[in-house]
Amino acid sequence: MQRQQLIILFLSILFTPVFGQDISLYRQYNGRINHTAIGNTLNQFENNIDRTFCETLPSSDADLSLSASSTVIAAYLYWAGSGDGDLDVSINALSIAADEIYHVDYEDPFNGLLTYFSCFADITNIITDLGNTTYTLSDLDLSEAIQPFCQINGGNSTNFGGWSITLVYEDASLPLNQVSIFDGLEAVYAGNNSITIELNNLNVLDNTGAKIGFLSWEGDSSIANNE
Repeated sequence: MQRQQLIILFLSILFTPVFGQDISLYRQYNGRINHTAIGNTLNQFENNIDRTFCETLPSSDADLSLSASSTVIAAYLYWAGSGDGDLDVSINALSIAADEIYHVDYEDPFNGLLTYFSCFADITNIITDLGNTTYTLSDLDLSEAIQPFCQINGGNSTNFGGWSITLVYEDASLPLNQVSIFDGLEAVYAGNNSITIELNNLNVLDNTGAKIGFLSWEGDSSIANNE
């Protein structure tokens, strides 16, 4: 029997009304497979605790460690931040151009229209070539865009940058599974603290052991707003 395993990708921002792209099925895989994800932030600290800096880090690292019997069959890089978007970044000094970019807009009462972005690129070839190693994302430049999002003396504080790699891998020791990747860009915030996401095209016989995962951006532990 097949079991379903799901990954859902969306943006989580804590403020007032925003507009984005609906989450929908992107890819679906079947076989003796599973999924995992790695990634990191470019924020130096939680931006609602310490507002003494308004710069993101130039790079950050994450380690990939799959078993020797696992073979990567798909790897997708997502990066996001404040502003209209940086379409070109680097992974381990290899240049990556975005295949897709998503936006959400926010009408700030003090700064006018502010935009947040998330980019996507298929980096399967890079991951299969490099394998288990430390992955470093760099060249995500938010320096010109970040100021309206980070106000040291109060007001808006939604400056952020981050990245994640979602991987689907095959291993003969696994049961038969289905991995469905949904992506898009939606938001939760104080005025709309829940999202309903419809999952479709799940062709499975048994949902025992099913899993679901989310990639979310710009969340602060000190500002929950009941999302």
